[in-house]
Amino acid sequence: MRRAATRSAWGTWIGFESCPSLLGRLVEGFSGPWTPLEHLPVPAPAQETAPAQETVPSRETVPSRETASLPESASVRGLVSVPETGPVPETGCVVLAARSPADLRRAVPLRVLLPRAPRVRIAVADVPPWAGRPLPAAGQASCWRLLTGLRVARRGRGWHLEAAFTEPVAAGEVLAHVAYGLFGAAGTTTPVAGLAGAGAADWRPGDANATLAPADGRPVPDRRDAPGCDLLVRADTSRVPPVDEAVVNPIGFRPHPEEGVAELTPHRDGFAVTCGPATLVRLPPSGRVTDVDVARLRDVRGVVVPASAGPASAGPAPVVARVVAALAAAGIPVLAEPDPARDEALGSPLTAALAAVTTEALASDLRREEISIRLRRTALREHGSVACWRRLAADAGLSVPPAPRVSILLCTRRPEMLPFAFEQMERQRGVTAELIVGLHGFTAREAPLPGTPLPVTVIEASATTPFGEVLNRMAAAASGSYLAKVDDDDWYGPDHLADLLLARLYSGADLVGSAAEFVYLEQLDVTIRRCIGTERFAPLVAGGTMLVTRAAFEAAGGFRPLPRTVDGQLLQAVEAAGGRIYRTHGFGYVLRRRSAYGHTWRQPVQSFLASYQEQWRGLVFNGLMKDGAPWRAEVRT
Repeated sequence: MRRAATRSAWGTWIGFESCPSLLGRLVEGFSGPWTPLEHLPVPAPAQETAPAQETVPSRETVPSRETASLPESASVRGLVSVPETGPVPETGCVVLAARSPADLRRAVPLRVLLPRAPRVRIAVADVPPWAGRPLPAAGQASCWRLLTGLRVARRGRGWHLEAAFTEPVAAGEVLAHVAYGLFGAAGTTTPVAGLAGAGAADWRPGDANATLAPADGRPVPDRRDAPGCDLLVRADTSRVPPVDEAVVNPIGFRPHPEEGVAELTPHRDGFAVTCGPATLVRLPPSGRVTDVDVARLRDVRGVVVPASAGPASAGPAPVVARVVAALAAAGIPVLAEPDPARDEALGSPLTAALAAVTTEALASDLRREEISIRLRRTALREHGSVACWRRLAADAGLSVPPAPRVSILLCTRRPEMLPFAFEQMERQRGVTAELIVGLHGFTAREAPLPGTPLPVTVIEASATTPFGEVLNRMAAAASGSYLAKVDDDDWYGPDHLADLLLARLYSGADLVGSAAEFVYLEQLDVTIRRCIGTERFAPLVAGGTMLVTRAAFEAAGGFRPLPRTVDGQLLQAVEAAGGRIYRTHGFGYVLRRRSAYGHTWRQPVQSFLASYQEQWRGLVFNGLMKDGAPWRAEVRT
């Protein structure tokens, strides 16, 4: 991340990119030198505070600033300096230029280093196809009460925002709100982080609540009536920074790639990913991967990564590990030769997942997507920012908030299906869940519930009560932060709920669900795989897979008190209330289409045969549906 800073007749130019020509293309008339933003001196408090180690837990890994310097460092001449004490200087206009939205998120923790100005311009050179407009989420920030004009315009593959105010405002505050508007609350706020050393922003991208400290970590500036942070981290080039799941994730995954297998190779300015004679992306020496890089690799079948030792070495093991973790988190299959140093940095779970990737498996689109899902699960859970900071906090002896509870809403008219439905939910792993059971037209006395280790709450309703009303009663009795609706006759893989929570984390959506991609047509005894786009924002998901935040559910008014179509009505209400809906992969769900029972969703069997890409005789599950979890033989009713 680089900052260009030079005085013009009317302002200060700031860029977050290594190529000065980029800012010249984005902002007409730009000229100026470049310097790493992390090298600006951090404002120190007026009075010395106690050393950070005596007031907050710390995790110190780098003894000096020099060992953590970014290898992409540039000249510091022409720098508009920020004094170590006193107010941030003011200027006529601040222009921030970034190659991708990921660069803006990395700049957010450093926002206090930016000047104040009555005009703020933010230029993003390139955005992935799924990214939205850079519209700020204003909230209650004081700067927006001074706003006199706001303009957002498309520029090539990117966007340009210009905001004018009646008096100087903190440019860093504007930056933070634009990043929040792009990604929502995608980021971690627990524990409150202290960041020290060059490159520390990579450890807390998007976090406007982080506290910057001098390079040696002392002193950490206090905040109102509280220590400045709960956990101090100094950048360490021997450790792999966490993956920013808000920008490096499976969104935009392509199940049928058009290119072959690419290769990670060393480059004079870092790394390159090549496919035949074509260079698809170039990465900096730090191994940092952005959302734009991921988008340009979506059409490759996989990426080969050589070992870090030997003539075909791609680079230092920790740096290569950073690239591998990012590619895996994005769902890009990686073919990696064993490498003890790199594998140690990646950890045993991800190393084991990588060992299962073969060229033969990647030749099949179905197997390739199974591999992609396993890799992204492991990489995001092991190397994602949220998971990383929870581990750091636990290692430092800090209390970690419990995982959010999922309330499973299971409503049925068919008492004979309860054992099967309970089994599907008991198989769920990696989540804290409770089961809210709606008995629609019968009582627990008439049909005793199966025994289960899950906490269970029973809601009874008469047969004449509308389905939507029963679901609302069930939701009112739920205690979870998330509500997950399931059907009584569909099959769910053991990671179904965990994958929905993961999709909610990296998408920032208010409601997530799977695609009804795999369908068992019981009348024909055939399993089909339908052509449905996944890993994208979309208005429709399978009704038996919806997971919605409590806040979004209440904002939408809950389920409509109707006998049917309640799933579609909730989706429409969430979207109408300004919420976002995300559709993740369908490999953890098989929809059962029956002939002997009615469905609230009335769609003829023939419609499922109108568009499918694969079919199998009988009931067939993909490799992720069982995946080692207990599964009794089904008794068909």
